[in-house]
Amino acid sequence: MRATNSIAMKLAATVAFWCGAAITVQAASFCPTTVTQQNAVQTRQVCVQRDSFGNCTEFRTETFVGPATFTGFSSQPVNGQCTNNGQGADPAAFSGAALASQALSELSQSTTQETARSAENSIANRRDEERDRCAAGFSRVDGACEPNAAPAAEQVAPPPPPAPAKKHAAKTKTKKGKAAVAEVEEAPAPPSAPPHARPRAAFVSKDGFVPPPPPLEAPFRYGVWGQVFGEYEKRNASGLGAISGPDFNGGAPVPLTTTVDSKMGTVGFQAGLDYTAHGLFAPTDGVIVGALVGYISSTLNLDTVSASSNLAVVGNGSTHLHAKLDGPSLGVYATYFSGPFSADILAKFDLLSLNQNFTDNLAFAGPFGPFSSTFSGEGSTSLLNSTVAGNLNYRFDVYPNFWFEPTVGAQFTALGYGGGAAALGLENGNQVMVQGGARVGTASIFDKVIIKTTLTGLAYSDVAINGGFIPGASFNGNNILADADRGQVRGRGILAFNFDFGQGLTSFVLGDVHGGEGLFGAGGKAGIRYQW
Repeated sequence: MRATNSIAMKLAATVAFWCGAAITVQAASFCPTTVTQQNAVQTRQVCVQRDSFGNCTEFRTETFVGPATFTGFSSQPVNGQCTNNGQGADPAAFSGAALASQALSELSQSTTQETARSAENSIANRRDEERDRCAAGFSRVDGACEPNAAPAAEQVAPPPPPAPAKKHAAKTKTKKGKAAVAEVEEAPAPPSAPPHARPRAAFVSKDGFVPPPPPLEAPFRYGVWGQVFGEYEKRNASGLGAISGPDFNGGAPVPLTTTVDSKMGTVGFQAGLDYTAHGLFAPTDGVIVGALVGYISSTLNLDTVSASSNLAVVGNGSTHLHAKLDGPSLGVYATYFSGPFSADILAKFDLLSLNQNFTDNLAFAGPFGPFSSTFSGEGSTSLLNSTVAGNLNYRFDVYPNFWFEPTVGAQFTALGYGGGAAALGLENGNQVMVQGGARVGTASIFDKVIIKTTLTGLAYSDVAINGGFIPGASFNGNNILADADRGQVRGRGILAFNFDFGQGLTSFVLGDVHGGEGLFGAGGKAGIRYQW
């Protein structure tokens, strides 16, 4: 009950966001306001001699170890660094938490892409089922729809010959009024065929039994479907940064090599209802139009490491950021097919909430030498991911039970953040992905169940990534994961099994892997469909 209430509250909150109502958000502070270096090696001037007026005339420099406190830090990084801008001493540390937060846009778009692919898979399945379906009174044999054979006639023994007609006398009157006797044949009663010997419902011709004509097809059909899915994705990338050097190092910046590793797990479900019509422009074409709903939950873990090129000036820093992205999905879709050609289009909206917390081990380059300080924080905001995706396909039937289908497509995703996103280093953005490849499939029958096996190979690339993070100086304007994704060609392989149980009931299971340089992902989906 508590889980149901939680989902209901999230649905209400995201619907309120969709309608323009304000949602409570929590800004994050990526830098502490005060930092203390516990064992700072410091120097101080000690008076060793004074004049008669009490003024110190001779000093001695002493070295001691003690805490040094630095104040005046802003809540957000400056040029990617936590610093007090020279107020007193000027320590600086690279904010790995801010860098990790900026990567959330890239990961949220990846989540949306995966859920869009889940919907596209169900659209393709619905289209294939409807295109391959035989009309009532027909069944698929070796890839072709053949009339159902009529039941074989039962062999019935011929009836016995009729018994000889009985003769009986009948009296008639003549003109003279005398009675006359005549013999009249009485026709025998026709024999009654026993029930089991009567032929079954079928039309009989001289050549034998022929099947009855199939019933007329309904002008339209309906279908419902549902599926669950899970996905795991791991990414890594690296880039260069720098920390402002302290005075004892001449103020020279210290180069850093920064790496980002992300692990993301996504689970969810989708369900849809659609309408099918045939014969729009040609006897063999058709269109399917439907709507879908769903729910997504992604857990994101990002780890960053900033490796110093000079450990005598600044140490190595590290960050762990945990984020959760969840919310409902709404969408509409359509697919048109005519002979071997088909086209799909999908419009989907993910109304999500983003919550994050982090622990940052800040490595400072301070005036008294390098030191580290641990800082934790959290933040939240809302997010609307809007997706439009389309695919063009052309199917070649190579053999009766084997086909080959090239496909090309594109997907556009737009991010729209709610309030508080700027404090997380995030802003609105968009992403364009293109893909191309082919599917091959075959069909077999096992215990009256038609099994369709398909293998899909795709190459895809994020050809354009715009925005998604604040490019200004406050967050260093560097999204390492986005830069690593842009223009990279990735590969995807999908193996699917579809089961047709007859009477409009089908189901499927599939597994997929995808990846490329710095990326590996794997997942699975399973669903059920019914059409009438």
